[in-house]
This record gives sequence, C-alpha cells and structure tokens, in this order.
Amino acid sequence: MRQLARKVTSTLPKSRHRCSLITLSSLCLLLLALGLVACDSGTAKQKQIKTIQQAKANKQVTYSADPQDVVIRTLYGGGLKGSLSLSPVLSIYGDGTYILGTERTGKLASDALQQLLDALVNTYDLPDFSQKQFIDIQDLNATYLQLALNNQQTEFAYGSFGHYQTKAQELDEYTRLGKALTAINNTVNATSSQSYKASTYALLARRTFSADPQRDYPFWPLSDYTLEQAATYECGSIPPNENTPNLETPCLKFTIPSHALLLNHGQYQSLKASLNGNSGTMSEAGLYYTLALRPLLPDEAQTKALAMFGSQQTQFTPVPLASTP
Repeated sequence: MRQLARKVTSTLPKSRHRCSLITLSSLCLLLLALGLVACDSGTAKQKQIKTIQQAKANKQVTYSADPQDVVIRTLYGGGLKGSLSLSPVLSIYGDGTYILGTERTGKLASDALQQLLDALVNTYDLPDFSQKQFIDIQDLNATYLQLALNNQQTEFAYGSFGHYQTKAQELDEYTRLGKALTAINNTVNATSSQSYKASTYALLARRTFSADPQRDYPFWPLSDYTLEQAATYECGSIPPNENTPNLETPCLKFTIPSHALLLNHGQYQSLKASLNGNSGTMSEAGLYYTLALRPLLPDEAQTKALAMFGSQQTQFTPVPLASTP
C-alpha cells in the first residue's frame, strides 16, 4: 500500500499531494473496517439463554430461548411389535413455538413456557429422577420425552410399568412422569394452532411388493438419481431369497431408515405433482416403491437430521439427511 501511495503521489502536483494522502489513508481505514466486519460476520451467533431456579438444589437451570432449539419433545414408538412414527408427537422450541407432528403449529407465551419448565423442574422434579426408563413390557410402544436443560438432553421413557416388583421410589417417579406429560399436553392444548407449512422436505422411499400390477402408477420423474438408488440408500439392499416372492424389509414400515434424502424445491414440486400429494406409490423399471415427502421441522433443517421413532428402539436416534444417495 505504501509503494502504491508513493507511485500515485509522485505524479501529482504538490497542491494535491496532501489531499491524495488523506484519501489513501481513508481508503486503508475503509478496507480495514470491511475486513473486520467480514471476520465478525463469520462468528457464531450467541444463543439466548434463560434460567429457572431449582428450589430443591438451590441452583439455576438453563435452557435455550432460540427458535431453532428444541426444549421439549415427545415421540411415540419403540415396541418390538410397535409401529413407525415419521415425526415426533410434539416439539416445543425455545421461543415458545410448538409443532404437533408436522401438521399443526402454535406458540406459547414466554411466561407460559417458563411456568411449564418450572413445573417440570420443581413440581415433578424430573432432573433428579433416579431412573429414566419406565417400561416393563418391551413389546409395547412407549412415550419418549426429551428435555433439553443445562446444555444437555435428557430422555425419559413412559410405557407399561409396574407389573413386576418395583420400589416405591420408582413408582413415585413413574407417576410424576405421567403427570409431567399431561401438564405438557394441557399447556399446548390451551392455545390455538394453525396448519404447519414447511419450506423444506425429505424423501422417504422403500421397495414394496404389495402394489397392484394392474394399476397405472406414476413413473419416477427425477433424473438426479434413480428411485432404486434412493430406496437402497435409505433402507439398504434387499437380500435375495428364492423361497418367497415377498422380500419386504421392516425399514420404513416398522423401523426407521439408516438415511433420508433432502429434496430441493424443484425436486419436491416434481414429486408432489407426480404423486398428486405427499405420499403414494411409484414405479420404475417394472418395480414398485412407496414414497413419503416428509416436511422438515425447524431444528431438522439446521441439524440435517430427521426426528423419527420406530419399533425395536430403546432410545432416540436421528436419521441423517443427504442431498444425493
């Protein structure tokens, strides 16, 4: 910069020499300021943190008030003979926004969310439970509660419990967990909601052997990848079996997939038009597949992972999202 200044000022009259130096100095300061702004814009946004006073332990419990951070979430499933849920039952975010499944959304007032969390911490004493899993019969589904406090996530399971010899403390905690889940549902049900509209969708696809070959199903419209590639990426290859024509796997019928595919706007619109909705059956090369276009929740768009729960699960496992198989 100094060499550039010398070259420029040497060709200027003396009367303009001082003005040019001032101009070049201002230019340097401007470039420096822009560099600082660029560096600052790359820093992570600081989270909004709120606190609750835990009376029993005489300490503060923190939670994120950001609209993309889930504070409370419930899911349903897990049983060995259970069913697949493509989305959580309820998601409550730090700013009070809640989403029922992927269909309805509303918002809790900030004091209502604060009171609910205070009840979970102080009335029902969830952070100090001696155990988290309350399930006696593994065949049956259960309700799973995720609670994000103190920058960590705790998961509780509320299912069929108390059929075998249990301690009084376990039964007491089981009762309080049930009341906590009821309090969560009552708080949400006390507010009005409207349809949830997502901006991003995921593709869930699996091979099916129950399609009617006499029907005309829509053909796969995308050229980015084949439907077979999508289904194999999400549910794996179907093993050959000469003893039966029905080779269906439990993936996306009872259990969650290993991956899911993130759709761009054009892909989603093309698939929705072909399916005439967000789910249905498609054909490709004489084979048939069932498809679901799953709306993304705010946190899923940020973490690039779906929150789903299927059978044969004892804890929540996110399903990673990718743009191509």
